[in-house]
Amino acid sequence: MADSIDQLRESFVEETKDLINELEEILLSLESDQVASEIIDQIFRSIHTIKGSGGMLGFEKVLAVTHDLEDIYDKVRSGELEFTSELKDISLETIDILKLLLSTNEQINNQDQVKFADLCRKIHLFDVILTERVDETRPDILMTDIALRPFLTYYIGFKPGKSLTDAINHTKFLFNELALMGDHAAYAINGEVFHFNNFDDPDKKAEWKMILSTREEISAIEEVFDWIKADCELQILELNKGNLLQVPDAKAKLQGLREKAFELDFDDFEDIANDFSDKIKVEVFDDKKKEKSTDDGHSGNGSVIKSIRVATEKIDQLMNLVSEMVTLQARLNLIAEQIGDADLMAVAEKYGTFSKQLRDNAFTISLVPFGITLTRYKRMVHDLSEKLDKKVDFITEGEDTVLDKKIIEQLSDPIMHILRNAVDHGIEHPDERLKIGKNETGTITMKIFHQSNNVIIKIIDDGKGIDVKEVERIAIKKKLLDKKHTLNDSEIINLIFLPGFSSAKTISNVSGRGVGLDVVKQNISEIRGSIEINTTVGENTTFTIRLPLTLSIIDGLQVHIDHRNFIIPLSQVKKIYTIDSLERQTKLSQMMILEGEQIPFFDLREDFEMGGTSPDRRELVLVGIEKEKVALIVDSVIGENQTVLKSLGSHFKNQDYISGGTILGDGSVALVLDVNKIVTVFSKKIN
Repeated sequence: MADSIDQLRESFVEETKDLINELEEILLSLESDQVASEIIDQIFRSIHTIKGSGGMLGFEKVLAVTHDLEDIYDKVRSGELEFTSELKDISLETIDILKLLLSTNEQINNQDQVKFADLCRKIHLFDVILTERVDETRPDILMTDIALRPFLTYYIGFKPGKSLTDAINHTKFLFNELALMGDHAAYAINGEVFHFNNFDDPDKKAEWKMILSTREEISAIEEVFDWIKADCELQILELNKGNLLQVPDAKAKLQGLREKAFELDFDDFEDIANDFSDKIKVEVFDDKKKEKSTDDGHSGNGSVIKSIRVATEKIDQLMNLVSEMVTLQARLNLIAEQIGDADLMAVAEKYGTFSKQLRDNAFTISLVPFGITLTRYKRMVHDLSEKLDKKVDFITEGEDTVLDKKIIEQLSDPIMHILRNAVDHGIEHPDERLKIGKNETGTITMKIFHQSNNVIIKIIDDGKGIDVKEVERIAIKKKLLDKKHTLNDSEIINLIFLPGFSSAKTISNVSGRGVGLDVVKQNISEIRGSIEINTTVGENTTFTIRLPLTLSIIDGLQVHIDHRNFIIPLSQVKKIYTIDSLERQTKLSQMMILEGEQIPFFDLREDFEMGGTSPDRRELVLVGIEKEKVALIVDSVIGENQTVLKSLGSHFKNQDYISGGTILGDGSVALVLDVNKIVTVFSKKIN
């Protein structure tokens, strides 16, 4: 059964958003007026695809805003116009409007209607003005090896389905897009009305046939029909190698067919091609990529589907079901142990194995590369640096690093705020940088990488840094710090995360930072993360964000304290000891000697003020992050536990050292320790 128009439109919106993000990233990477020809081609094709598919599915405003912009890029790729910074800016404006139109299904308010109309007018006038500026001495578009694939000639037969004609605006957009791929002979017929190479007049009920000579792969042709392939009769077959339409006699023969083309099938067109086979120039290339794709299982009739698009709601539902299954599995294990039946215990063990495999698989599905969000950060840095008249290079490393999509979503605002402060207050103006011997272009680097079971994000700028003395002075002035304090430089710097310290007027004049950083830290803490600052005045500042890989399910170590259960993330557990095996020296600052090394310790019974009497024999769990270690003293270690993390709710979200809760097999609740926070706080006691 054919997809409904609403489903097609929804699919168009989702895929076009991805296309727009790719287009935005390409534009942001262009810094020179000289742009390679394949880049211009890619931009043009993207705009044309958005225009054609949008128009076909009834997105009239999308069609209107891309129509003239497509014409501009067509002139750029043909060499009539040159790519300029002004064209780049207007293209980015178009992307903003397209995002708005897609997110609102073109139902925009009056204010946005004005922006939309202004942009359409600006694009149209820009086309006229730019055309008048054409200069024969302008630099040529850089040529590269885009055309290294040989020509192939294809036969394309298309007949719309009955329901398709009621749902789609115009299928002519499809063949208009195909015509851009190379030389073509396009036949259309509707009733008794015939058209040849006419992409304006045929209506949506028209039947089409096309001979297309192109360097594009067959998969590119197939993608054009993705929207309607479920409700049409479609043939895409290779007719011959080489460009049949570059043979004058063959071209004349095909043009002379006219309405007779619909009396012929593929075999007839193949016979025509064979008649001119001796005149067709066949190009030979050492196409290693093509050989590789054949080895990977691709065929000339299509490609293997390697991925599918799944709605985030379905992923969330899958994770929720897996979470419930993990909790149920813990309950099954407990019942099996209580009953003591060997067969039941064997089933529970097998079920536990499959449960863990399914959990890991579902967890992997929920992970997405961090790079999907980088375009918005690049755009913000680009726009803000231009607004402030600063020169900034934004460099990213580790775009392929994956983490939970929920974490990525919640990281957006904190990272945007850090980057905004880096551009606005950290990076100096070009003339100021030149005076102090720096390059006039500042650099902001974002590095993302895995470390153990964490994801680390470093945001580094080579700007003015943070003046510790000034931070200290303001903290004392605002009564956030006593004059007789004993804080070190690192602890003083971290005062800028305090809510009372944030002041745009004062802080930006001191170090250029601190405005709203309390919210940044709070948001990161809510996803069980931590943030640290390292800075050198006049040289650089580094924000380091440490995050868990996932928010949902973890392997945990269950420990017991005074009839209460706690969970420690297993990935952060180094070793487990009994108290009897320790040479413990409880002194000032809670330090102990463990295997000859001085380690800070955290007695959960005492520090959580749980009271009661400690057992004679207790146990110690050594946890750590990188080289920092802390010893956690508990009453007893129960064992490993698959843990489904649950939020404690708004009333308990500010609890120190607790990141959430989980339900155990017997239905009781265990609190999950925030090892990142514990290690960050207690490891400083050794310094």
